[in-house]
Amino acid sequence: MLQAILLDRDGVINRERADYVKCWDEMEILPGALAALRRLARLPIPICVVTNQSAIGRKIISAQTVDALHRRLAALAAAQGGRIDAFFVCPHHPDAGCDCRKPKPGLLLQAAQRFSLDLSRCILVGDSFTDYAAAAAVHCPAILVQTGRQGSDLRRQLQGSPAIPLVSDLNAAAEKIRLRYDRTQQTV
Repeated sequence: MLQAILLDRDGVINRERADYVKCWDEMEILPGALAALRRLARLPIPICVVTNQSAIGRKIISAQTVDALHRRLAALAAAQGGRIDAFFVCPHHPDAGCDCRKPKPGLLLQAAQRFSLDLSRCILVGDSFTDYAAAAAVHCPAILVQTGRQGSDLRRQLQGSPAIPLVSDLNAAAEKIRLRYDRTQQTV
């Protein structure tokens, strides 16, 4: 039975920026993302965002500002009938050597601890190989979307790797997740 949905933020829910999302005006929600969150919210399982936010460690933005952005994102999702139950953030600089920065699985482990999850029974939606690597490290199935900065390069890079599902966007991932949830319900 599917236990939770773990979503990367930048490149999955909102457009990823090379200069980081530093304020709400820079939070450009991707087409179809709110509809996907609404679709996923129908499933009675947690929806968590797991996101690297090195802009905090780089002193570009404060943790408080990121928290405020996340509160506003959750409120926007809720206003559209969607839901985000928790945010798990790696605030560290890439050189910090922390255990929570993807491709390490620390954020997924934090979500697992908070919600008592078996990560092999969850699914992560990301837009990069670092997302996939974090999921693979804890045997969490993953779906990659092409809406991040790696975009169409992912398809080329994944040639010959049918084990990594690649879809156009979060809406397409939500459909795969819904189908998987329905299948797992039938086997219980």
